[in-house]
Amino acid sequence: MSSLFDTDLYTEVSRVLSNEDIATELGISYRDTKGLEITVECEDDRLDTQDELEMHLENMIEDIRISRVTKSKDSVDQTVVTGYGKTLRIRYKPRSGGMAETTLNSTITELFPAIAWEKSIPSNLSVTDFAHQVHEASVRVGPTSPYKNNVAKLAGDRFKNIASTSSKFEEKTSAAIGIYKWILNEAKRRNIRGIVWGYRDNTKPAGVNTNHKGDIFILWSGRQKPRITGVSIKAGAVGAKPPQFNSYVRAIFNSNAFGKLADYNKLQRMSYDEIYTNIPNIPPYAQYGKASMTQVIGQFERANSAVYERLYDAQLEWMRQTLVDLINNNPEKAKRWLLEEVAKDQPDVPLVVIQSSGSSLSDVHEVTDEDTIKNCVSVSRDGNGIHARVGTGKQNWHIDLTCNQKTTTLNFTIRTNKAGVGHKLGQYINLAVKFNGITE
Repeated sequence: MSSLFDTDLYTEVSRVLSNEDIATELGISYRDTKGLEITVECEDDRLDTQDELEMHLENMIEDIRISRVTKSKDSVDQTVVTGYGKTLRIRYKPRSGGMAETTLNSTITELFPAIAWEKSIPSNLSVTDFAHQVHEASVRVGPTSPYKNNVAKLAGDRFKNIASTSSKFEEKTSAAIGIYKWILNEAKRRNIRGIVWGYRDNTKPAGVNTNHKGDIFILWSGRQKPRITGVSIKAGAVGAKPPQFNSYVRAIFNSNAFGKLADYNKLQRMSYDEIYTNIPNIPPYAQYGKASMTQVIGQFERANSAVYERLYDAQLEWMRQTLVDLINNNPEKAKRWLLEEVAKDQPDVPLVVIQSSGSSLSDVHEVTDEDTIKNCVSVSRDGNGIHARVGTGKQNWHIDLTCNQKTTTLNFTIRTNKAGVGHKLGQYINLAVKFNGITE
């Protein structure tokens, strides 16, 4: 019998994990409990699922602390939940028989070029032959290899074996060839001693921040700086604007840059008083964000969708203005947030964002949005050069950065990104925030 059973902490965490709406929304299911560990199976990307589940745990259980720990047996860090005098860990395993195709597709464009470089695979092969050689490649484990450790090797070998099951296999492999040709072109200007696949926090090269946005990392030869360059890879049509930063309102307020979690908690109370008290039979504020209140909200949506939508639109407009005010009232903290969270700046490991739409070098181009943010922030001082404003429509908002007598606009959205009763008003004020690129 596990020592966790019959403890308040286990009961509370199990309540969240067994919530049908949360389980459906996140694509998770309980597998087992052994010792101090609860294991859940995930349909979708496990790191994204972990982020979402941790926020549900924090929102639905009072007086707990969330942290993470790396275990060699897992390719994803475990969630550590502490409270009620106990500590437990949550492991994340892929659901038997499959994984999210988005994860598989991104891995093809990240891992295939790194392996191709390691094994000197010809770049002029057809998609089929290129993929075959990548699949058959025996990749070593080491600090300058695509597989930094056995965690990366286990994950990478599994991805290679199922890559062809992707419905976009040819498209993503073609983009991977383009990225490989870009790497070969980079090697003409400076010798490369290795490329590491940064699949997860614990597979990035030594000295790289765990939150670095790089998907692969180029290790350069010689003493010239930088010694490492992170490469974030986007696959898609040239000129398309895939989201480059995903977060939530709570995470922004609770970031190291702002440190305003207490203000966020006050906003929850304001939200309850101004928005949710308009819903019949709404539970008391003590149930804010919890399953019992979410169920009432869902019932209200079905019974009176018109009023529900008006309330959601009012809350969305209020939260968009709240983020604008957060930026404008805290300009220096906002600059730090842009550097640390949006651009993920690490001065000694610069980031290059590459977008590939095909197998030719001409199909690859560099996205310089992060560089623009860093440059604009670095030349502005004392709160000058930054201003936030609402945009058109319901979701858009912008940050204008002025430097060198030129204004660059950073485009953001705020919206619900949940499903079922947990969407819109059921997501409360912790709405999703995305950075969608710049307009110069």
